[in-house]
Amino acid sequence: MKKVDLVFILAIACALFVCASRVVSTTTYYVPDDYARILWAVDNASAGDTIVVRDGVYVENVNVDKSLDIRSENGSAECIVQAANPDDHVFEVLADYVTICGFTIKNATDYESAGGAF
Repeated sequence: MKKVDLVFILAIACALFVCASRVVSTTTYYVPDDYARILWAVDNASAGDTIVVRDGVYVENVNVDKSLDIRSENGSAECIVQAANPDDHVFEVLADYVTICGFTIKNATDYESAGGAF
């Protein structure tokens, strides 16, 4: 084997090792188990994390400023987010790659305040 080939193989092996060592760890948070409010879970989560909201009624307005997956545990019939301030977005999405699904939105004054359909 030529010296150049060996150096090339070692360089590729080092690059693969560096890439493999950068595995991103994600966390799943449960509301209300880990945080009593959806907003508190969002504030404490990191980009790429998942927030699972258990059945119940949550009265709040949530600003989502990082890439997160926010979902109800059992679907929209049992998981309701009611606007604390009906003149503000229930979910205001301020980041890319945000998934919000499985919620019934209540007490928002219009479609815009709800932040859209979820």
